[in-house]
Amino acid sequence: MSTIYYHTKKREWYQCEETNSLFFGKVNTRISYVGSKQDHSLPFSVKRVGKQVGPLVGILTGSSKDNTFIGNFSVLKNILKSLKDSGALGIVITPNSIRDFQAVEGFTFYQPLQKWIKLRTPLPNVVYNRVPYRLLEKSQPFIEISSLFKANGIPFFNPYFFSKWKVYQILKKNKFISSFLPETVLLKQKRDLEQMVIKHHDLYLKNTAGHKGLGLYRIKKDKTTFVVETANEKQIYPSLSSFWEKNEKVFVQEEFILQKAIQSDKFNGRRYDLRLLCHYNESGHFISGIGVRVAGDHKVITHVPNGGTIIPYKSVRPRFNETILQQLVYEIGKELEEQTGEFIGEFSIDLGRSLDGAIFIYEINSKPMVFDEEDIQKKGLENLTKLLIMKGTKA
Repeated sequence: MSTIYYHTKKREWYQCEETNSLFFGKVNTRISYVGSKQDHSLPFSVKRVGKQVGPLVGILTGSSKDNTFIGNFSVLKNILKSLKDSGALGIVITPNSIRDFQAVEGFTFYQPLQKWIKLRTPLPNVVYNRVPYRLLEKSQPFIEISSLFKANGIPFFNPYFFSKWKVYQILKKNKFISSFLPETVLLKQKRDLEQMVIKHHDLYLKNTAGHKGLGLYRIKKDKTTFVVETANEKQIYPSLSSFWEKNEKVFVQEEFILQKAIQSDKFNGRRYDLRLLCHYNESGHFISGIGVRVAGDHKVITHVPNGGTIIPYKSVRPRFNETILQQLVYEIGKELEEQTGEFIGEFSIDLGRSLDGAIFIYEINSKPMVFDEEDIQKKGLENLTKLLIMKGTKA
């Protein structure tokens, strides 16, 4: 380990160990030698290999109106601390952080002072995309900064939020994975909805960009009526046409898919699903942790904010073949990377078990939410840190 210093007035880095300079960041920026520690300087302890220190890890999030950043501060602090404890320097950056294409202005939580400080650093060795909203990823500043990272050979993950429809199209091509996918079609017109209801009598209608149960409907044919459930209510329609007419504007303006509903296995009389947190290492993608969410009474989704509850994985573990789960994770990660041409460092999988014991994949998420289970949080952070350092060191 070595100590490098950041001069808060000059906004420059220096060190007092190596007369021939040390280097850090993607373009091997020189850290000049100074004989002794200067005033207005903050020390940072970083790992050193030869004359290279770091790596320097950028965590990309959104800009705020006060020219700082937005995001889950607690999560960001935990990532920064984990990186620091492993000898890396983490900085929170935004699409507006680039300065003269050779440096970035970002923030880190400086633990000795227990406050956020602003830093000017070289381009990072690796960037972890935690931009919190899809809309921000469509902005010109995001497009420009992500293009800059790629042009400089800086590993950038995860590249973007997934579209449910595009992910389905990718995974359907894999013979092993395809058998675990419920039949899914893109909603283009009312006829698509009618055909799927006739075929399955019970299906989900999902916004391809939806999350936390937003933009999700469950539609069941009940003799002469249609029961439509959302996260918050249940309604009965005399016909599919009446349901379509009420929501046509949304269905036309936004992209939706129709997915066959699986008759789910139950725990104590309630449907449940698994949430798999997955990360990458040199051997491929693997499972960092498995959580279980049980739906509330008469609820269409299992999300905890919408009435779902958490139970230990061990409660349902005997019902799942973990060899198959791991193979699924490996194949999904490989297929996503091959088909998108992007580095997929982490993702989560929502999957369930049918009444007859078959496993079905419901959804893949590129930016997993923080798991409530402390053991999964800890293991996930540990694996994420190892991955960021591995990619940053190789870059």
